[in-house]
Amino acid sequence: GKYQLDNTALDAKANIEILEILHGEKVLNDEAYLAACEALRPAKSWASWSSRMLLFFGSALVLAGIIFFFAYNWADMSKFLKLGLIEGGIIGCIVAAHFRGMQQVSGKILILSASVLVGVLLAVYGQIYQTGADAYQLFTGWTFLILGWVIIANFTALWLLWLIILNTGLILYWNQVGYPAYSLNYNYLFLTMSIINGTALYLYETGLKQSMKWLKGTWLRGILIAAVLTLLTIPVISMIVSLEHSHWTNILISLLWIIVIWTSYKFYRFKSPDMHSIALIMTNLCVVLLVFIGELLFDHRSYNAYGKSLFFALIILVVVSGATYWLRIIAKTISEGGSTK
Repeated sequence: GKYQLDNTALDAKANIEILEILHGEKVLNDEAYLAACEALRPAKSWASWSSRMLLFFGSALVLAGIIFFFAYNWADMSKFLKLGLIEGGIIGCIVAAHFRGMQQVSGKILILSASVLVGVLLAVYGQIYQTGADAYQLFTGWTFLILGWVIIANFTALWLLWLIILNTGLILYWNQVGYPAYSLNYNYLFLTMSIINGTALYLYETGLKQSMKWLKGTWLRGILIAAVLTLLTIPVISMIVSLEHSHWTNILISLLWIIVIWTSYKFYRFKSPDMHSIALIMTNLCVVLLVFIGELLFDHRSYNAYGKSLFFALIILVVVSGATYWLRIIAKTISEGGSTK
């Protein structure tokens, strides 16, 4: 059918998604579509994006080179040279970031580089003096030492790095202390990590609502949503496949998973429409639903496995096709500025 525009859609800010729908509905021909895309995303914006990406990847390669340099020349370097080179690199990055300015992308990359080098310094110090500290202590100390830079840098990539380091520290703590010493169930780990990453997602959405310019890129949202849903889904699937051996925390996390799925769908469907987030939520729902159906279909006493496998393949097609169809309806409704409950 024809793409219908109401007053809300006409007043909305133009974006690539709307142009793609208009082009697909033959409202815009090829020439008009290309001209509109050029107006929304001029060539100079692509040049700026390319420059930033090359700067980021170049910095990542330099940092990787520094790490491999120490690994290759470890035996031939004195401890003062090892520590002095890394500390000099950290100081150099901070000084250069100060002169470049924290508002510049290059300044933010320099702060990010200094943050990575702090982790390298802790690792090298631990190797030289054999402090006996566990690996989780290195990562938790790393998060504490760079927290000030993370706060003042206003750089989403640095926030993501900080969250990765913090999550890694929690995983290592459970592996080295939590489970061996206290026999803590791993569901506590998934619950703790999901709360931390969920809090980060809440703070991100709050900052975005307050129009913080450094949060305007939505790629971090997708990573945080995927992290929270994955951490909650693992205990849910564990309960589905082994209900008789489930811990009481599986039930708690399953209820939390339902709440998160419902509230996040309502938020990203009506409060802050975002198809990428809705697609992640629908994908997660499909995975859990298919695991549940598969557990019902394939019991251990079952025969005729080949026939049930074929039937389950058809169920997968139906579930995925239904989710895709529903996502297309939602995408069209959002573009038109309407609502579908």
